[in-house]
Amino acid sequence: MGFLDDLKRQADAAKALQNTDTGFLSRQAALTDAACQTAFTYLATLAQQLNVLCPASRVSYRLDRRQAFDGLRLRDFRADARRKKLRGQEAFDHVALRWRLVSGTPVAFVKNFLPDIEQLESRLRRSGARFTSEAVRNPATAKLQEMRYELVADFEASVLVTPDHDAGRLRFELVNLDGFETVTLDFASFEIGSGRLDELARWIVGEPNTFVQGGQQLRRIEA
Repeated sequence: MGFLDDLKRQADAAKALQNTDTGFLSRQAALTDAACQTAFTYLATLAQQLNVLCPASRVSYRLDRRQAFDGLRLRDFRADARRKKLRGQEAFDHVALRWRLVSGTPVAFVKNFLPDIEQLESRLRRSGARFTSEAVRNPATAKLQEMRYELVADFEASVLVTPDHDAGRLRFELVNLDGFETVTLDFASFEIGSGRLDELARWIVGEPNTFVQGGQQLRRIEA
């Protein structure tokens, strides 16, 4: 066998491997995109039903030891999906469900201890609430004496689903379902069906659920 024939054999083997890899990735992408479509269809239908029912949250949302809010109404559900190009084909970029936790209650309070201020402001940013703050300083020294806050206790929550088409996985980012925290975890695409999404819906409305069971890379970040 000549040198050119040997190079041809190596090139043919490399092409066969590339075709195998491309076929595998295409199958992974198709399965993952189908899971995204399932999630979007489910969440869009869920949003319609919950916008009629406006259920009361069963979770207590706590800004600090004194400021806790119960029975918040779940309203203004909005399902959304965005797409992108993947290897020249249309594919899901993400699927999202967002909603508001509404009390309509105006609140005003004061913080004068730096760790309390930092923790409160972290929770306010995570909560999605619109608030105003005012720093009160000592006229003589300009030293911070206290922070004054005003807000209406209406918060935001969301579910964001981001696919990894090549890995055949979906990442769920769940914001403020169990108080002011963010939960992230991954599922294989084939695990996303009506059963798993029913458990997510139960979690959203505050019912006992098993949504996280079997998830990978589970992480909770409290505000």
